[in-house]
Amino acid sequence: MSSETLREGPKRVLSKAPLVLVLAQIRFSPLMAMGDYISKIQDALRRSGYPINNTAQVQEISFGAQSAPKSSVMWRWEFLSKERTYGVVVNEGFVVVQTSAYTDFDEFHERIVQAAEIISNVVGGLLVTRIGLRYVDLIRPQESDSWDQYVQPGLHGFIGQHYVEPPLQLHQASGATTVGQMHVRLIQNRDGIFLPPDLATDTLTFPLQPELKPNELLTIVDMDHFTEMSVDFDQMAVRQLLWQLKNVAHKTFMEELVTPHALKVWE
Repeated sequence: MSSETLREGPKRVLSKAPLVLVLAQIRFSPLMAMGDYISKIQDALRRSGYPINNTAQVQEISFGAQSAPKSSVMWRWEFLSKERTYGVVVNEGFVVVQTSAYTDFDEFHERIVQAAEIISNVVGGLLVTRIGLRYVDLIRPQESDSWDQYVQPGLHGFIGQHYVEPPLQLHQASGATTVGQMHVRLIQNRDGIFLPPDLATDTLTFPLQPELKPNELLTIVDMDHFTEMSVDFDQMAVRQLLWQLKNVAHKTFMEELVTPHALKVWE
């Protein structure tokens, strides 16, 4: 199937799109022997456009309902493009493809499928348990505008009459879609942070990273759309599901989250 067949509605490109980070994650049943396969995976990814090896060990803390927190050290295998605008992250239970230079979904989804197929070919098959897309948009109004002119009233939150200055907003909507589950978060800060805390990265470069003003109000819209399953990896099935997730997320953003004024500014 072609992209035009899988895309719902006409392709629309915003020349001043507020996207700062897009990522896709494919989770699979954890492979305890992933370390034995990683050299072959790295070599295939290197030849596919990810020559920079940024592998490191990271500490993870797990919390049990009736037990003390447990700390463990795990490998985080990360491979980057020469420009450091695309990255592939692998661990024992997932592969993530992320980019700070998103152009369109046609290219992005090809990279996701390619990375997952490389891993599947090397390890001899994957049992896929979850596929998700996540979009992070940074809303910075024009000088004469306010942030709430760019998002629909449902995202304006509580204002209150007794605050000395408008309060920072932090809220989330979660629910089922026709494809899976979707979380929509709005996060504001005046600390120069333009990514959600769990996505902070010092490995990717951001070509369009804004020159932020002191105490500037930053509004982050974070969309996470995913489906859970338990199926053997199949390239065509992954392609179709990624497009389904993208189509719903795209319509939600364009038609229900942001305003016509915002789209006109970003056109």
